Amino acid sequence: MIQVDFYPTSVHGFDNLLNKKATFNIMNMDVAIFSGNGQLDLSASALIGVGAFKTAQSVQLMLSPLRDLSIGSSLNYCIVFNRPFISNGLTEVGPPFIHYTLKDETNILYHEANALYWAKALLQMTYRFIDHGIKDTKAPPPFEIPCLQFLVKPNSTVSVTYLAEKFIPVSSDEEFMKYIHNGNAAPCILMDLEAEENVDFLAFTQHVQYIKTGGQVYISDYQGSRSLLTDPQILTHP
Repeated sequence: MIQVDFYPTSVHGFDNLLNKKATFNIMNMDVAIFSGNGQLDLSASALIGVGAFKTAQSVQLMLSPLRDLSIGSSLNYCIVFNRPFISNGLTEVGPPFIHYTLKDETNILYHEANALYWAKALLQMTYRFIDHGIKDTKAPPPFEIPCLQFLVKPNSTVSVTYLAEKFIPVSSDEEFMKYIHNGNAAPCILMDLEAEENVDFLAFTQHVQYIKTGGQVYISDYQGSRSLLTDPQILTHP
């Protein structure tokens, strides 16, 4: 059981993000703080996944008082803690993991949190563009528009820093998917029809973001389930 100070990210309009709130910083006075505890299993068997640079472990979060919505709104709220580790360059990555100093770890996760902070604003801008376009048409579009969202929120404790996100459930007929890779703007080829629709829509969002920001920025590395996205990157050139 660990003591937790939880700092949820807010969602700002893209213009406001450019003009006033370009970075997420827990030292800002308008950042809410929620305290509580987290039940964390540090054993290797409790790992949900291991990436090239981060591990993911299941956590039962208990905030006091509970939040009204989203993460921490109920007792034993299931979330995932992501923590960076130092890669040893081996193909097969596994425990024991070598972690960064608290200062370096916090700086790494601040970069991750700010990528998500901007991704949420850019995706919100895209949906507003879509809503505006639909409002000005005489008939609704002849296809369903995917409803996707980023779920990651930063979280910090006094001794170690984690990036916390909602647990993304994956059913038996679904799998975690990479839609558009970080190193190539071309959508990934997927066999699942619904996933292919998401790929086309996410490629469209990149075009909207690139055009609406004057070619300055767009979201890349789209990945997740059919409705929930995670771990994006922000690119400033194709």
